[in-house]
Amino acid sequence: MENTHPSVTAEEMVRDTFSRSTESYSGLFLQQPTAVSFCFRRRLELAVDLARGSSGRMLDCATGTGEITAAILENSRLTQATIVDISPEMLGHARAHIERTRQRSSASLKFVSADIFEFLPAASLELYDLVLCLGLIAHTGRLTELLTHMKSLLAPGGRILLQSTLLNHLGTKLVRAFTAERYFRNHGYRIHYFSAREIEDACRRCGLFIQDVRRFSVGVPFGDKVWAKGNYWLETKSQDWAAEHGSEAIYVISNRPW
Repeated sequence: MENTHPSVTAEEMVRDTFSRSTESYSGLFLQQPTAVSFCFRRRLELAVDLARGSSGRMLDCATGTGEITAAILENSRLTQATIVDISPEMLGHARAHIERTRQRSSASLKFVSADIFEFLPAASLELYDLVLCLGLIAHTGRLTELLTHMKSLLAPGGRILLQSTLLNHLGTKLVRAFTAERYFRNHGYRIHYFSAREIEDACRRCGLFIQDVRRFSVGVPFGDKVWAKGNYWLETKSQDWAAEHGSEAIYVISNRPW
């Protein structure tokens, strides 16, 4: 991965970016009249719905500030959760949030600050029934490698929830065209987007099977900057359209055909 500081790895730049943005990232899940806030909450709702009823062990590859992780724990029958993030600051915030808000969940929790590509469970035979990968792939760009690694950690019949911004959406193409270089200059690494076809092909190469796809977000480029309230209204009133054509998607992926 190309970067603007050759002496610093891309992984270190990702870690530093998220360590600096812990408080602002958490605020994205608050009830605010913006499309960005609405879509983060929609991501949480869909992830909870797709993970509902899950049992056994869960691995969260990049918990962020922990809102989605906490909600899934509260709405499942999971008995154990290993919660990973490359940023110690993010992980600390997630731990505090999960421990503060947990009520129904009795799952045992383990928090690990690590690059998910280097993460291995403490016990070599410890496999996971549910693996969360929400918001991570844009910051790594290593889709096939990540899927291969997650597959190696997945119990038979287990599921991966993979979220990605879709490059075959016109809004995503425009955002990339106008922001890619600026983001690279400011953060030292590039954001990566994948088309639905690229995700399907990567799963096929890895011997994984897509069981379900939930799309969301109208994805009007820079809509919040132009007219936040109007963009928020559009998102709230266009959920049926976004479910078919949205710029964001959560994939349910298994190591067995359904």
